[in-house]
Amino acid sequence: MNKGEMFILWFDQLGIEDVPFVGGKNASLGEMYVNLTSKGIKVPNGFALTAYAYRYFLEKAGIKERIKEILSDLNTHDMQNLSERGQKVRDTILRAEFPPELKSVVLAAYRDLCGAYSRERLDTDVAVRSSATAEDLPDASFAGQQETYLNVKGDFQILEAVKKCIASLFTNRAISYRVDKGFDHFSIALSVGVQKMVRSDLACSGVMFSVDTESGFKDVVFITGSWGLGENIVQGAVNPDEYYAFKPTLKQGFKPIINKKIGSKELKMIYSHEGNKPVKNIPVPKSEQDKFVLNDDEVLTLARWSCIIEDHYSWKAGHFKPMDMEWAKDGLTGELFIVQARPETVVSQKNHNVLETYILKQKGNIIVKGKSVGERIGSGEANVIKNVHDIGKFRKGQVLVTEMTDPDWEPIMKIASAIVTNRGGRTCFAGNTKILTNIGFMTMEDVYYYPDHSHLKVPSLNRNTLKIEWKPIVAAMKKKSDTMKILVSQTGRAENNILELTPDHKMINIRDGLIADTQIKDMILNEECVSVAQFIPGLNTITEKNKKLAYTLGAVSTDGHIYTSRTRGEVVFVQKPTIDKKEFISAVIKNFSELYNKDVSIQSKPTSQGYIRGSKVSGNANAYRMFSKQVAYELKEEQALLMNTLLSVDTEFIYNFLAGVIDGDGSFNQTSNRIHIYISKEWLAQSVIVGCLRLGIVPQVTNNRNIYNIQIVEKIDDILRYTKRIKGSSQRKMQATRFFNAKQIFSQKNHGSSINNRRKKNLMISDKELREYKIDIDMKEKINKLLNSDLRQLRTNQISNCKETDVYNITVEDNHNYLVFTGQYTPIIVNNCHAAIISRELGIPCVVGTIDGTEKIKTGQNITVSCAEGDAGNVYDGILSFEIQKVDLQNLPKTKTKIMMNCGNPEEVFDLSFIPNEGVGLAREEFIIMSYIKAHPLALLNYHSQSPEIKEEIDKISIGYDDKVKFFVDKLAQGIGMIAAAFYPKDVILRFSDFKTNEYANLIGGKAYEPKEDNPMIGWRGASRYYSPGYKDGFALECKAILKVRNEYGLTNLKVMIPFCRTIDEGKKVLYEMEKHGLKKGENGLQVYMMCEIPSNVILSDQFSEIFDGFSIGSNDLTQLTLGLDRDSEIVAHIYDERNEAVKRLLRKVIADCKQYHRKIGICGQCVSDYPEMTQFVVECGIDSISLNADTVIKATLNVAEVEKRLGIKPE
Repeated sequence: MNKGEMFILWFDQLGIEDVPFVGGKNASLGEMYVNLTSKGIKVPNGFALTAYAYRYFLEKAGIKERIKEILSDLNTHDMQNLSERGQKVRDTILRAEFPPELKSVVLAAYRDLCGAYSRERLDTDVAVRSSATAEDLPDASFAGQQETYLNVKGDFQILEAVKKCIASLFTNRAISYRVDKGFDHFSIALSVGVQKMVRSDLACSGVMFSVDTESGFKDVVFITGSWGLGENIVQGAVNPDEYYAFKPTLKQGFKPIINKKIGSKELKMIYSHEGNKPVKNIPVPKSEQDKFVLNDDEVLTLARWSCIIEDHYSWKAGHFKPMDMEWAKDGLTGELFIVQARPETVVSQKNHNVLETYILKQKGNIIVKGKSVGERIGSGEANVIKNVHDIGKFRKGQVLVTEMTDPDWEPIMKIASAIVTNRGGRTCFAGNTKILTNIGFMTMEDVYYYPDHSHLKVPSLNRNTLKIEWKPIVAAMKKKSDTMKILVSQTGRAENNILELTPDHKMINIRDGLIADTQIKDMILNEECVSVAQFIPGLNTITEKNKKLAYTLGAVSTDGHIYTSRTRGEVVFVQKPTIDKKEFISAVIKNFSELYNKDVSIQSKPTSQGYIRGSKVSGNANAYRMFSKQVAYELKEEQALLMNTLLSVDTEFIYNFLAGVIDGDGSFNQTSNRIHIYISKEWLAQSVIVGCLRLGIVPQVTNNRNIYNIQIVEKIDDILRYTKRIKGSSQRKMQATRFFNAKQIFSQKNHGSSINNRRKKNLMISDKELREYKIDIDMKEKINKLLNSDLRQLRTNQISNCKETDVYNITVEDNHNYLVFTGQYTPIIVNNCHAAIISRELGIPCVVGTIDGTEKIKTGQNITVSCAEGDAGNVYDGILSFEIQKVDLQNLPKTKTKIMMNCGNPEEVFDLSFIPNEGVGLAREEFIIMSYIKAHPLALLNYHSQSPEIKEEIDKISIGYDDKVKFFVDKLAQGIGMIAAAFYPKDVILRFSDFKTNEYANLIGGKAYEPKEDNPMIGWRGASRYYSPGYKDGFALECKAILKVRNEYGLTNLKVMIPFCRTIDEGKKVLYEMEKHGLKKGENGLQVYMMCEIPSNVILSDQFSEIFDGFSIGSNDLTQLTLGLDRDSEIVAHIYDERNEAVKRLLRKVIADCKQYHRKIGICGQCVSDYPEMTQFVVECGIDSISLNADTVIKATLNVAEVEKRLGIKPE
């Protein structure tokens, strides 16, 4: 058989060496089908239309020369040129006819595939995928360049899908990619794979990598999964579940699922029977979103398959070859399948062995300062470009100086030696900050982890028109920073309407009546007001929907429920049949009848009793029921898509929807002239808020326990024209609702006494008053523009500073700003920074937020841009010399003293593992508990006795877990497991939790279990808690988590350490408690260390040595207890010094004692990270190991090597 002249090749005829004939995807499917099915891996059968068939089609259909002609004057840097030529090529292919001989072979193969799954050879459903013959080469990933078509069934559909796949070789992106990579358009051919579908539309599917895709850490399998067909994950349309499994112990027979994270999974792709669309997306019910798509056995099966596939391809290639795979679960049979496998081509190409440090060798005159991005230095000739249309003037190696960048600038950013911008910063928001997107509200953290930001749009202010418009998100970033909390309100005195952000974040501000950019800390200092969006437009496509459906949807969402199951469905609307509700109830029943042609049955509900404001009340209501599976499913889908609907319908629909909600759960207070809506469901509250903003209403939102009180004081008469039950009208003069700050509008003092008085007192001015003021023409133009804008202002003030945390930002196309929502859903307009994100990705030094860089720096001027001097970025006049110190980590000197690391954040450990180390000398539980568990262990143990408020908070953090104790054990085990796995098989010494009572009290539910102590630093902490009746049940959960890591995950490199053990008796009591819960010292190699941080630990080191395997010196506590001071006290802070002779004598003694008693002794305190001389001191004393912060490991290693060389100590 000559494969080079075959139209069709079946999977069982293929191997990985057949890439030239059938492309990477199809060759790989054949390789697995032939070689790995015997090892238990299931691959659906199929065949490939060959590259020969592709070329035959182009030649015989007579279109090859036509395509060459179309592409003859291609210019991939001209978007219009690229778009026009790409479209012409695709149209040419789609209009071409199949040669008869090729057509018959394809259809015969399809019929044979049908016969394999149906005796009658009935049409079977297949996936049709393109596979380029240069695809998935190690340095040129074509993945995603071509198309996939799912649920293709029937002869005509097969042929059309094949042609569409061929045409997809000429998408604009694929054409541009080939040009960038130097591939000739016709040297690459296309193969088309036809594979039996797995019915994952009835179950789940996902993507799997045999390495960590962020760090390149090679010892884990990373699995993602979502409901339905897998295309949503591949295209980045959903936020999937994530799983990590550890390969080394998995291969030993353990079950090391070291991390599980539940995703939101809002959409799922299923088969469609509507028109010519074979698949469609539908919303996923919240109950399913809150479930993992895979059970643990399925995760482990996929992980084992990943290992088998990686091992096979590595053996075949002769070197390590990590793999990128797609999997699917069949909902009919429950079987798992692998449907694709290709080499991983991104992180596997990184070089982790070289560490670079930039050092500025000269100093010069600083022209401007800003915020540094990265830690590099760049220099060259400045090119000041203020308009994107002038980017053609930029030359490679120049320094780009501009106002602010966006994605259109990326072609020159890539070739710049450095970047300087006036605006922007590295500033960010807390992860739980909400933003509105085209798919609904999301947190900043959700957006950051969203697989493909290009699918998301956000409302953004056009700085020229001052109108809100929808713009795409093009990037997202995450970093650590200190934050502050601000309060936003009309009066500046409201509670809980909070926004958490970095103090230097630049807001959209108003100064002298014009838009300006100002750091929030400066705005608060100047008592300025933030800018608020008062209107959100619909998305580009405004759709017509039935207004009666809108009203009914509002009513049922507030006072009813929808029940669905596999066999039946029911819509229930519940109301008390009173006179004032008669019209309301009649309208809903009539709407049901007209919308669905169904009758509603009425059932009287039993009398119920309850308490309102302490008084006992009773009442009865009717249930108006419609029994229809179809209607129930339709209405449930409408509910799930409600947010999207409100963002894309006309205002009539929105008014009717709000009327239904208000009639259901609202009231109108004539005295205060406001509508109140009471809602317990967050999704419905969010929908009402968006509906209001679409109408130009900024609602006032408060939250009491589980109830949202949404108050409307604008457009009341307009809304009440649509209501049936709630009646009324604005009887008194409407109060003003839209205000601007006087001193921000009028910066000058010559606008009359009334305005001057308001400026002086920092008062607000209503929009009506602004219209009536008599002022000069120039000022009037500014004010008119503001009055015609989508803006208003609210007061703000700072309420607290916060500690360092993860913070997030996004980049928005064109406008570079977006809306963030406060805790009570006030939409604040804020800036973003594109340059910071892109420069970080490109590794280019960038100084942002210089304010006037484009004015002070001149085109042609030689400058040096330094980001290597800490947080501040400096732009110097002239070309200054700098050096790049490169450390080849493979050549780092070996030392006898073990250099270990301190760590606590599981998200960082895979990256940290590449730094040369001997393991972890201090792994902290506290970060895991605070970041991933967040609740007090005793509150979880006693979940059922908690208050409703505490239960609600616990439920939010423990989605996917009914058993809250299991939640604690699993999450703690996973966090510890990530750390132990990252450094396996090296020692990882884990310190049991060492929170103080005040820190424990700040955990959810913690206040009920913690005493108030005057000095928690030396109070009930460490060992004294573990055996105490007040906490030992919580300690038991820590023991269970550690036991899981060692026994279930197989990570026996994990050792444990007891902190703050004051006496020998305490040590014995803790060991007893540990043994009760399965952690017996010496069993299965378990070693137990003790923190040496109290003078008694040093004095009685001989006795402590009898019960513990080793010691780790905690210099922070040892110093404060030796010198008798509180290290948190600023008054005596000048006395606190780990280098004090008294401390050093204790260190020297305990090291010597441990040598005498043959116990391991290390140090994990801050002093060896901060002071090289202390590192030298403990090495000279003979310490076994030093554990340091990651950023000091390299320097410390070099320091230790030098000391050991001087002392004549040779590495072991």
